[in-house]
Amino acid sequence: MLKLASLDELYEAKKGLEEVSRRYPDVYEVLTHVVSFTRQLQIKYGYMGAMLMEEELTTTYPAFIKGSILSLYKKEVEKLKKHEDFPVVKDLLNQYREVGDAKLFLLILGAKPELLKGSTFIK
Repeated sequence: MLKLASLDELYEAKKGLEEVSRRYPDVYEVLTHVVSFTRQLQIKYGYMGAMLMEEELTTTYPAFIKGSILSLYKKEVEKLKKHEDFPVVKDLLNQYREVGDAKLFLLILGAKPELLKGSTFIK
């Protein structure tokens, strides 16, 4: 059964993101870049989340993306994963796993928690 993130969980996630942004601005800037790049390429946030967490990629693989573009995208994700403070990002993603990759990444892009509460169409 799909669990929808509550407004409180979304605000808590937003607070956690703001804390990482304040304490680790360099890695947060790279994270924001990769999230924005993901959106611009219209790649599912679940694919990015799976890449960052080193999970199975087959269910979220963007089959419609040209190989050369996907290669460029993977290089950008790898830059984030190789950042010295990436473990902080990974811990954050683990901590707010229940919120969901899409909602968490949309919070990074500035979405308001009220707009994300209960949404299920975002992948």
